[in-house]
Amino acid sequence: MPFKIGDQVVHPRHGVGTITNLGNRQFEPGMSRAYYEVTIGNGTLWVPVDEPSLGLRQLTTRGELKRCGLILESPPSQLDIAPRELREHLTQHLRDGSIQAQCEVVRDLTALGWRRPLQGSMAEFRRMALSVLCEEWALVAEIPLQNAVDEIQAHLERGRQGLHG
Repeated sequence: MPFKIGDQVVHPRHGVGTITNLGNRQFEPGMSRAYYEVTIGNGTLWVPVDEPSLGLRQLTTRGELKRCGLILESPPSQLDIAPRELREHLTQHLRDGSIQAQCEVVRDLTALGWRRPLQGSMAEFRRMALSVLCEEWALVAEIPLQNAVDEIQAHLERGRQGLHG
């Protein structure tokens, strides 16, 4: 088990939290599994220990934020696919669990939004991915959340200028 009680972790859809317990739970009749209890904000998330594909990971390092900035400024991936396929692709990519994947999803959805306004589930998906990234960035960089939002937006804008420059 890679995590222990007290570890700060990131869930790609729910954000930064702390492992507060480890125990067996039965969410399905007759099926008990080991779960991490993760406290995120005022809520609790139960993540199966044996499901690494759910993307739970340790916080990134401060040094990794520079690489993240470069990813945010880089050209987006191929976005000319059907919205449903794109969402499935990006969701799968988030399950990679890395901060690099989080940055790529934010970059790609932001670039898509520059072409045409995001609506519905795609707009919500971008908001969620950006929120998680900003929360982790602020914590790792030891800066206020708004400063992290501003830094990430500045990287994205430099990437946009690079596309049109």
